[in-house]
Amino acid sequence: MLTVNEALQFDQFQQAEARVVAGARGLEKAISWVHIAAVPDAPQWLRGGELVLTTIQNMPVEDDAQRHYIQAMADKGAAGLVITVGRYISSIPDVLRESAEQCDLPLIEISYKAAFIDIAKVANERIAEEHMTMVTGALTIHQILTQLVLDGGDLKQLASRLAGLLGQSISIENTHFEILASANIAEIDEARRFTLNAGYTDPRLIEALEERGFLTQIRQTLRPVFIPRMADVGLELERIIAPIVVHGDIYGYVFIIAHGRPLTDLDRVAIASGATIAALMMLYQESLQSAEASLKGSLLSQLIQGETTNEAVLADHALRYGVDLSKPYTLLQIELRDNSSQRVLQILRRVNRLVATQEWLVVVGQFAGQAVILAQSSIPLGVLAEQIQRECDAVDAVTIGVSSSHRGASAVSLAYQECREVLYIARRLHNSASVLYFADLGYLHTLYRSGPGSLATNPFVPWVRRLIEQQQMDLFNTLETYLDVGGNSVQTARALHIHRSTLNYRLMRVQELCPVKLSDPAVQINLHVALKLIRLFEMD
Repeated sequence: MLTVNEALQFDQFQQAEARVVAGARGLEKAISWVHIAAVPDAPQWLRGGELVLTTIQNMPVEDDAQRHYIQAMADKGAAGLVITVGRYISSIPDVLRESAEQCDLPLIEISYKAAFIDIAKVANERIAEEHMTMVTGALTIHQILTQLVLDGGDLKQLASRLAGLLGQSISIENTHFEILASANIAEIDEARRFTLNAGYTDPRLIEALEERGFLTQIRQTLRPVFIPRMADVGLELERIIAPIVVHGDIYGYVFIIAHGRPLTDLDRVAIASGATIAALMMLYQESLQSAEASLKGSLLSQLIQGETTNEAVLADHALRYGVDLSKPYTLLQIELRDNSSQRVLQILRRVNRLVATQEWLVVVGQFAGQAVILAQSSIPLGVLAEQIQRECDAVDAVTIGVSSSHRGASAVSLAYQECREVLYIARRLHNSASVLYFADLGYLHTLYRSGPGSLATNPFVPWVRRLIEQQQMDLFNTLETYLDVGGNSVQTARALHIHRSTLNYRLMRVQELCPVKLSDPAVQINLHVALKLIRLFEMD
């Protein structure tokens, strides 16, 4: 990466008596090419990174036009501007100097006797040589890493090999920024120490990357992004973050952490190659999981449909995947807002990756267009459900139904029915919880099993219907909340965000429309049952 400062050390510039007259703060800008400009509107033809050679005759004449010329050069990302002096002008005019200084655009004067072609030739040859070196190095790295895949290497070997090739520390992390593999070359900064000790990236750093737009840029471009030092969140060394992309989704990230030298274009190309290799490794693992998932799906389908004529065989198959059906187990069903086959497949991939990372002994598969998970009850189900939800929410909002604990192959169909029922009841009752346990349903399940016919025999149902028929939904909702919290007026007012006097008025109106006394515990129970029956079987 040839900088303006390095180019000025060439003999051709030295012989031309090159002198920086403004914009010295920009001397470390990289030069992409040396360009000879012969027209006053030269800036519009630039692409960024050019070191422009010109004469005063090829520039605008008026002061304002010259200021605009310099500003346009800077806006286009020119690396610097070189103007000849000694023939038509003795020195570069002040207006150009002032403008260049304000823009940090290196402004350099050279003798009019200097041959532009000689300067351009030596600089462009150096740039081409560096580019060829970079391409050759990148190709070598890619070949070495590709061979690693062919040899059956894993992410840990990839991190170690990449760190050795670049002489920089490497970290490979999942979408939650938890370490999958790591290789340190030398010193580390505060942020890196946190990651190594905790096993995941500091949440402060992740928040900063999000707020400052770096993660958004990665998600939008799916390309590596340079991260400068951010001392306020412990990032004392530069980084490049490259996304690991499979099926158009980000599966994780590869970090390269600077040590001893600034990060270069070769580092950027190499880390992109490393991310591609990581994607291939993950895709290979996913293909193995997909083949296994097909077998698991078939097993789950037979168990859920009650095909237990070969119960011993099915139990043996489940045991191969780590689930002993003779011991307590639980079934989980993941319900998606978008239930398309593509979305379900995305969810299954994410759940399978999570299961593989956590090394949980579970059976993950698909049944009736939904993802289902058969897990030993000894696994902390709360942690399992929470992590599955966190993983899936990145794709779509999900609700997880959890069955009660069962034993035996023949009970899997019952566990599945429990998942379906807890999800259905939650929908009918507008329960917004993301994880729903069948064991928590209690009397609600009894009401559900009583069926819609129970509405006709319940004497309290007609009274509750009056609140709906007379378009008194505020009263209906108030009564429901009041009964849900056991007749506690303080909690009811707080839940509905209304004043106590408003609550008292509404409860009085309820008692007027329904000839009941809400102070009677038996009445409260009967109204609660009637209200829930209406929710379950009548209301949309």
